[in-house]
Amino acid sequence: MNCTNHPETEAQGMCAYCGKPFCKDCLVEVKGRMYCKEDLGNVLDEAKQSASSQPTIQITNSNESTNTNMNANSGMYGPRKSKMTALILCLLGFIGFSGIHRMYVGKVGSGVIYFFTGGLCVIGTIIDLISILSGGFRDSYGQPLV
Repeated sequence: MNCTNHPETEAQGMCAYCGKPFCKDCLVEVKGRMYCKEDLGNVLDEAKQSASSQPTIQITNSNESTNTNMNANSGMYGPRKSKMTALILCLLGFIGFSGIHRMYVGKVGSGVIYFFTGGLCVIGTIIDLISILSGGFRDSYGQPLV
């Protein structure tokens, strides 16, 4: 098989665009494919057209959400504890039953310590009483008393 442009020269390959045989002087390699010099302009024009005809993709990604999950302990809450009940149990600490208010809200470890230390010598009971009255005392899940 001979070159289309040079009939006296043997063809070295086929043009990927037109499919005709050409010699090595008539072929140009572009990205691993061989094209004849006559069709190279057409190949480049088509590449430009296909590049310009592709849609422009604009990605705007903004996250305006805020995680407002206030759950403690994986969202597993016990029943809400009463502020009045905790107050009454805390007052019992002044007559010898210290720490019962802490056990009531689920703080069993510190409740036992309060029980055996007399409410940490009554100072801890006074602090808890003020905290309950001001609304700052929380149960073992971190929830305020109701």
